Amino acid sequence: MKHGFLFLFAAVLITVFSTCSFLYPLNPWDDANVYMTIGNAMLSGKELYVDIFDHKGPVLFFLHEWAAMLSRSSFIGIYFVEIVCCYFYLLYSWKILSMWRKKESLAQEGEVWRGSGVFGVFLLGILTYSSDFFAYGDSVEEFALPLFAFSLYLMLRFVRDRQSPSRLQSIAMGIGVALLFWMKFNLLFFYVGGGLALLYIAWKHEQMKALWTMVFWALLGFALVTAGVLAYFAIHGTLDALWYAYFEVNIFHYHGVATNGEPAFWWFKLVRLGIWAVLMIPVFFLRVSKEVKLLVFGTYGMLVLSFATLTVQFYYFLTLFPFFALVPLLLPQRGEKQKASPRGGLVGVVAVLITLLAIATNWNVVTLVNGTFPTSVLEMADIINRNESEDSEVLTFSSYDTGIYQHTRHLPPNKNYFLSSILDPEIKAEQAALVNSGKVKYLVREIGAINTCHEYYDAPVPANYRLIYDNEELFRYRFIWQPLSYLWNLTWPRPLLRHIMAPVTAQQRMQIYERE
Repeated sequence: MKHGFLFLFAAVLITVFSTCSFLYPLNPWDDANVYMTIGNAMLSGKELYVDIFDHKGPVLFFLHEWAAMLSRSSFIGIYFVEIVCCYFYLLYSWKILSMWRKKESLAQEGEVWRGSGVFGVFLLGILTYSSDFFAYGDSVEEFALPLFAFSLYLMLRFVRDRQSPSRLQSIAMGIGVALLFWMKFNLLFFYVGGGLALLYIAWKHEQMKALWTMVFWALLGFALVTAGVLAYFAIHGTLDALWYAYFEVNIFHYHGVATNGEPAFWWFKLVRLGIWAVLMIPVFFLRVSKEVKLLVFGTYGMLVLSFATLTVQFYYFLTLFPFFALVPLLLPQRGEKQKASPRGGLVGVVAVLITLLAIATNWNVVTLVNGTFPTSVLEMADIINRNESEDSEVLTFSSYDTGIYQHTRHLPPNKNYFLSSILDPEIKAEQAALVNSGKVKYLVREIGAINTCHEYYDAPVPANYRLIYDNEELFRYRFIWQPLSYLWNLTWPRPLLRHIMAPVTAQQRMQIYERE
């Protein structure tokens, strides 16, 4: 019953709140469209990082290549992946919620699957997937949720009950670490903080042998995935491209600071450090042992600290939601409730109200119902598809990936086909040469909503192209402009107060130019 409920609940959450589901005509997020375009390109034989480029890790693109096998023109493959990820996230969040419901050791942990146990999982699921941090779905941060919840559960068992993970669990945790490493390596701050805390606790309680055993099997899991990734690039002779695209670019050349709309004032970094300090305060009030607090401080604290020191995007904060399962530990501890409780009906009513409120205030749902969901790219794709010819090359000209490639079944004509966060003159020259060559029939542009590196890569549209489509649509602005907004957007209830403070949105123009 428990697993059936969790899987059904996961399916409902993803179907309602993720724009990868069949309820939505498309996923309008440029990053998600980049992932899917590259997945399509790889499925068509293009070499990752050599023929088609982005700076994210290869596992993310392998995943989207698999999704492209199911559908080249939709995100239905990612929709199924999201349901599975959501199920495991809910499952291990429930396990964490259950840990302090009974006083006996976790070896005898009961199936606490009634009353507040169910309600806690329900509430956590609603909060996570209806929040603005979830955005449109298909982010690396979303895929990290079940991996963080699973690892946090195993670490808590090790600290609270001195119960080591099984060999299989340790290998699974290592596989999860490797998957994250080869998607977005800065997320490993979670494991760095947790590892340091476990090292101190194991040394203090003379559990070093148990810790090293866990680490050994975790490293084996990590090595299995890493060997597969490296073998793929070695077979294709592209190990140097992997090194440059994923490590050198992200460490030395990525100009994310130019893309998130943060103020350039020197004191804004102090504001972010202040946010880190404020977010850490609840950890000190957890009604648990000092060692559990140390573990939470390490895992949670290192993640938040990375947000304070790195360039931060709005959706990064989604990775903090697995820790919400510890919120009950901020409340006074109570004994087990009696089987029969007149509050059961009230809990049901509250659950229904929370559900309705979450749906009624979720940006994706509201815009879909109101008919204001950004779908200009479908009209653009229809124009291109109706005029299909042998020379119908399409280029996202000085712009992000709008999703035009999925909906026209075209592949990008060049390696660096979308607006990059890497300020590279060779990339700039490549796109300019391609346009000036006259080989591209359609130039697709997305202008206005996100004013980032356009100044560097922008170029006038050549005179031999004429504007054939021009439309303006409302776009949810996921980036933060003001320190006040930055602080405000860290709270989930922001959508509940939209009548007081309007959502952060902007008008963007969608255009097509056709070669004459």
